[in-house]
Amino acid sequence: MSRVTRLINRNGEVVPFRRSRVVRAILAAVRSSGSKDEWVADKLADMVVYFLDSLHGERPTPPTADDVDDTIEKALLSSPDLSIVAQAFISGRTMRREIEQLEVAGTDTDGPRVSQSSQGAGGWNRVRITAALMRENGLDSAQAGAVAEAVEKRVLALDVARVTTGLIRELADAELLSRGLINEPSIVSVPRYDLEQWMFPGDDTDAQPVAGQAELADRAGRRVLEAYTLQNIMGGAARDAHEDGSLHFEALHAPAAVVATRLDVCALLRGGAGFGMQRMAPESAAGLSAAFARIAAMLRDAAAFTAGPVTLKGFDRALAGQVAENAEALDRGQMQDGVRLLAALAPQGLVIECGPPGTSARDIVTRTLIDALAGSEGALRRQVALELTVSAGAFADPARRALIERAASAAAYCGVPVFRLREPATGGGGGLFDDTAGPPHEILLARVALNMMRPALDATAMDVVLERLDAALAVAAKGLALRVRYLERVAMRDLAEPAPASARMFRALVGGSRDVGVAPVGLWPAAVKLSGAAGESEPQVQRVAQQLLSYAAFKFRELAAREGLTGRLCGQAGEAACGRMAGQDAAILQRTNPESPLRVALSREGAYQPGAGGDPARALAQRLDAEGALHALLGRDAEVVAEESLTAQDVTRVLRECLSERGPRPARFAVSIRSRTCRDCGNAFPAHRDACPVCGSTAWALPPGQKSLFG
Repeated sequence: MSRVTRLINRNGEVVPFRRSRVVRAILAAVRSSGSKDEWVADKLADMVVYFLDSLHGERPTPPTADDVDDTIEKALLSSPDLSIVAQAFISGRTMRREIEQLEVAGTDTDGPRVSQSSQGAGGWNRVRITAALMRENGLDSAQAGAVAEAVEKRVLALDVARVTTGLIRELADAELLSRGLINEPSIVSVPRYDLEQWMFPGDDTDAQPVAGQAELADRAGRRVLEAYTLQNIMGGAARDAHEDGSLHFEALHAPAAVVATRLDVCALLRGGAGFGMQRMAPESAAGLSAAFARIAAMLRDAAAFTAGPVTLKGFDRALAGQVAENAEALDRGQMQDGVRLLAALAPQGLVIECGPPGTSARDIVTRTLIDALAGSEGALRRQVALELTVSAGAFADPARRALIERAASAAAYCGVPVFRLREPATGGGGGLFDDTAGPPHEILLARVALNMMRPALDATAMDVVLERLDAALAVAAKGLALRVRYLERVAMRDLAEPAPASARMFRALVGGSRDVGVAPVGLWPAAVKLSGAAGESEPQVQRVAQQLLSYAAFKFRELAAREGLTGRLCGQAGEAACGRMAGQDAAILQRTNPESPLRVALSREGAYQPGAGGDPARALAQRLDAEGALHALLGRDAEVVAEESLTAQDVTRVLRECLSERGPRPARFAVSIRSRTCRDCGNAFPAHRDACPVCGSTAWALPPGQKSLFG
């Protein structure tokens, strides 16, 4: 039996026959019918191809597109369980025929010329509008014809010589909305005024002009994709909650990307890279150069489907295996070049996890990495975050204590690393689907910030606030579920072979994860308001915060589980979400209760913090106990940020106070130092600055020829 290799298209052209066309035709019918059994598309495609080969393989002329559709229809009708899908396919096929007949019969009439962007201008043709309405909105010919006639009347009434397809779409949307035929506009665009202001801002705006074409394209693309995600993916309730500041869905500009990826470096360096990709990574990487090359290749592919930073866990453990026999010869410059390469491949940020201090080889890798980042330029430190896990008993061993003190010096003077006080998760190396060890790589599919203050703005009773939290969390869970379904569609779509490595990784990760997160924002201001206390330090405030956070954790897990997701609280949320929510809440109070002292508090910068984060102006020592009591609910994302300048002795003192032989006293949290101290004049300034703004000194930097910054 010969195989069908060619196909006569509907326009009479002979084109290569592709199995993917059959898969997509069946998938369209499955989705149109509302069925979730998308797996049948791949199974039925094999049956269709077999029958096509049987019927047309020996014939001199290839089959037509109608022959393929006939075979698909017979395959669907042969299974009683797929009758709904079969009817959807038949209806879609009937509509396609009607559209083809309309487009063939339609001719240009008197009217304005129609500009079609780069395709030039064409004549006025109402039938073309009818066909487009049927194709894009699923209307029957009578409905589409009535809407097209109304649009034509409006256009002719303008009495202009030329119109654009964008204007016609806008008029069609207005008519469809007025008739209740659609709920959302079908066109997503950027106003011309905004594009011009981004490039040439006027005197009445403080906006900075874009640097060039790349930034202009990125900003325009973000605007369009954000509108598309809110209007067409998340649903009306999620869009309304996002716009009014009750929720803030992250990474709207990247609907086909996950918000965070965490890769196990040890798994990356083994054969298959932890994804079963033996063709691309047949053997384990041997040697430091080969290890960096493998990590770089996998990091580049992971960054392609990640809207946020990519985390590399077990970095020291993995590299220690490559340099174990000659660890002392590890060169800081070689490490710095390798990290610079990795940072360039992760444009949204890179997080490197090391520790806890252990073997000699691992400690040498960590120390070299600390020196490399501390001695690098400010741009590299802004792109790369180093997290050093410190476990119980860390100060008992002199070698481990020396490494922590070295890291504390780097944190005090250069802002890196972050100290994460927790026991590291113990996981095996059994591969992606090892039930005993768990998957080596992790992703967070989607995340939303939850405004904890909004339910409490005009309420004093806790039961009222919790009821409002219920409603907000229900909208959050539903919106995240819709986002996840879209991600699954993207991951499982049919791609031409050989599929890119990033697509294979994306499919493996999305297929093995259901994790979504909600980040509480403004917890402490809400607790202060509900408790009636004067400030965050009073005991009753912590009790209310514990109640709010515990309820949110329990309720979100329950609501996410109903959607088939694994929901957890997390402590990460963007500054844009915090600032926007605080500003909108302050504006609400300005309208409803302008005399409220809370309005002034919400108007200041940093009024809302994510997770269990309180007022950053309070001293770190005052915040450890109160915030640490809530961190167990937030897992590894909890973080205490030290805004004030800390010396190396301060950092080690804080670590000693928080650690005991039984583990961290406040369960699971990180200490992040955001400022550094100039060694010449003693002034503190933000860690991202390259030189002291007071005396201009760069004494913190690594002098030429010096082997170690803290030796």
